[in-house]
Amino acid sequence: MTALALRGVTRRFAGYTAVEGITLDIPAGRFVSIVGPSGCGKSTLLNLAAGLLAPSEGSIDVFGERLAGINRRASYMFQQDALLPWKTVLDNIALGLRFRGRDSGHEAREWLTRVGLDGFGSSYPYQLSGGMRKRVAMAQSWIVDPDLVLMDEPFAALDVHTRLRMEGEILDLWTGSNKTVVFVTHDLEEAISLSDEVVLLSAGPGSRTVGRYPVDLPRPRNLIDLKTEPRFHQLYNAIWSGLREEVLKSHARTR
Repeated sequence: MTALALRGVTRRFAGYTAVEGITLDIPAGRFVSIVGPSGCGKSTLLNLAAGLLAPSEGSIDVFGERLAGINRRASYMFQQDALLPWKTVLDNIALGLRFRGRDSGHEAREWLTRVGLDGFGSSYPYQLSGGMRKRVAMAQSWIVDPDLVLMDEPFAALDVHTRLRMEGEILDLWTGSNKTVVFVTHDLEEAISLSDEVVLLSAGPGSRTVGRYPVDLPRPRNLIDLKTEPRFHQLYNAIWSGLREEVLKSHARTR
């Protein structure tokens, strides 16, 4: 089954075309990363998939049904967490369930344990480290049991060690879940390490898909040692050759 199908999708903003004519199928249960130069419309694609934006042209199907309005089968993890500062960690985790009218206390406590935050349920976001806040945001996104998880550079602001740990934790959550993840990142190494496939967008404006690269590294993956494997470097070089060309185009257009 196809989890997300974009057909000739174009999105314009006051005369500026962010993405143009994008056709893309993402199979259910896959982990797919989207990379490309800054300003190429990666976040715009996620916002379209979430139903936060409507296409100017084209259509989007979610598990075979036309998307109109907010995508109720998706959750969204933003680059900057969306935690409510006046609510405790436990209340923030439970928020999505409460919006759905579900009794959330037991499930929220289970997820508190699952993301390694036992003992912090009564804490507030300002009392947490950056990595701990990301764990709360991850629990927030996954507790509602979405079929599709949209992630917009969620670990970009973390230090390299915390980031590696969070990447491992997101893979642990995803493995065996049958959920589809669409992950936007500027970091090509991160994209390869996590994904089944990397999609490359062209330089904007009017970005389009210019490459799809299956990642055939075996799972489960040891992220600490993965970058030492010859196949990782082969994939990196293959994708970087295309990405480099688009980055140079982007730089030329902004000068």
